[in-house]
Amino acid sequence: MNRPVGRILQLWLYPVRPLWSFGPGWAAIGGGLAVGGLALSSEGWLSLLLAWFLADPLLGMVWDMGLGDTLSAPHRGIWQRLLKPGLPDMAEPVRWLPYTQIGSPGHQLARYLGRLGRWWRVTFWPEAHREFSTLVAALGLALLLGVILGRNVLALVLFSIVLSWLAVFSQGRDIARDPAQPATGRQGRLALVHALGEFGVPWLVGAMLMGRPSWAVILLGLCYTITYFGLIAPPPDFRLVGGSQAAAVLLLAGLRYPLTAGAMAILLMPQLGLHVWAAYLLAEQREAFNMYLRAVQPFVILSMTMAALTVAS
Repeated sequence: MNRPVGRILQLWLYPVRPLWSFGPGWAAIGGGLAVGGLALSSEGWLSLLLAWFLADPLLGMVWDMGLGDTLSAPHRGIWQRLLKPGLPDMAEPVRWLPYTQIGSPGHQLARYLGRLGRWWRVTFWPEAHREFSTLVAALGLALLLGVILGRNVLALVLFSIVLSWLAVFSQGRDIARDPAQPATGRQGRLALVHALGEFGVPWLVGAMLMGRPSWAVILLGLCYTITYFGLIAPPPDFRLVGGSQAAAVLLLAGLRYPLTAGAMAILLMPQLGLHVWAAYLLAEQREAFNMYLRAVQPFVILSMTMAALTVAS
């Protein structure tokens, strides 16, 4: 029943992927475990939970809504719509800039602001007001949580937001510079920015909250950021997925953790088998790669968790 009396806002949280999906939430947990391990106090576990909440629902929403990953194609992303608003040709100039002569910079600004206001009222707000409001709420909560968790985390949050803007700007610049450029090239560069913003930054957020990350923790995060990039690249690149995890195996071996390195190497075997099955046995079926991505992620998460706990010990 829609009562005229009651709360003002409604917030929905629901899963969009399974728990074993390799992404920003697991990156934050991996970075935190790589520094703090399992021997955390209640405050440490709370910090790890906040890192997950910041990385997955909040910054994930900024990336999804900002770049349009979860929006329908005609609506595009909020960042892209704000960057290229598609202003109407004619509109009434704003009235709070009086005494401006026709053709003067002040008059041109008044006309531009009038066109911008009409676009906002007629086009943008009716079509995307819910997405825009959700994005603003996610931005506000992410920045507030960054302030609470410390200046290092706040700097990483700001860096992630800037990366999401740069991804849209870079994509538009590539299309304007060379419209005939293959889409896979542009998508590959966009996937790289996604990997940095959606995995590399959350890994550092989790690590910073638990203490000062060592060079081994940073290198391990880099390895699995490349793994994430290989999984989201168009099409998925097993050379990056397998090679980056092999580099993590060599890192653990160099740190003199042979048992963990051996277990991680064993986990690469089923991943290789899944890739061969997807690439050769079902080469003509596009769904095969989606099945490969769903099946390979639990092995990657297990490998990352083992490596993180070992580095922290």
